Amino acid sequence: MRFWWLTEFKFKINDRKYMKTEFTYFFILLLLALILWPSKTLDVNKYYIPDLFLIFSLSHFFFITYLSSLISSGNLLAEKEFKTLSLVRYSDFSIVNILLGRFLSTLLYILYLFIILFPFNLIISFTGSTNKILILYLLILIDSIPLIGLGLLWSTLINPALNWFSHWISYLAFIIIPFIFPSTFFFFPLNNILWLVGAENVLYVSVNFNPSKHLPVIILFYLLIFLISILIAQKRLKYYRGEKNK
Repeated sequence: MRFWWLTEFKFKINDRKYMKTEFTYFFILLLLALILWPSKTLDVNKYYIPDLFLIFSLSHFFFITYLSSLISSGNLLAEKEFKTLSLVRYSDFSIVNILLGRFLSTLLYILYLFIILFPFNLIISFTGSTNKILILYLLILIDSIPLIGLGLLWSTLINPALNWFSHWISYLAFIIIPFIFPSTFFFFPLNNILWLVGAENVLYVSVNFNPSKHLPVIILFYLLIFLISILIAQKRLKYYRGEKNK
């Protein structure tokens, strides 16, 4: 596989539109930390209030999973040069190379966000343990995989309005469905974060979670969604490239 997606990743971390999105989120986190800080002198050692980890975990989850879905579906303004349909139309890369490259580029960008967020999380010490931060990152990374796959599928839709609508529907479904059908809770990304922070004490939702039993099922379920999305996207792009070559 040609490593063209590394160029796309470099573009992401250097592009001003991406940087504006990152700085906006960092500003919100900083503002949230200052508002919730229990010590007037901003003493780091006194930085602890109940359920603060829940607030920041949900913030990270909503921001990173939404951004990964937005990027992979090609709906971010900065994605003009690397939209899936543009690559199929103007590049000589294979369809599989394009889809996997788009996936790897987005995944690298998520890892990049984790790295630049880590010092902030560490300084405010809202968990008291770096292990919990790493577990949170791992869960968000796993949670992003099906959304990236679905985003890649939506990126094959020629109609921008339909692409945008599908992106929003799939993103919201992964958040809303667990509350409508509680018995399916461990299949959906948001509940992995709720399980990590023990949110049943705050949000009064059932997050009875057995990691050894449920985590393998979750990973397989997410990979299945990703693979199905990629296979359908591949067929759509092959048809699209064939039509353009006629």
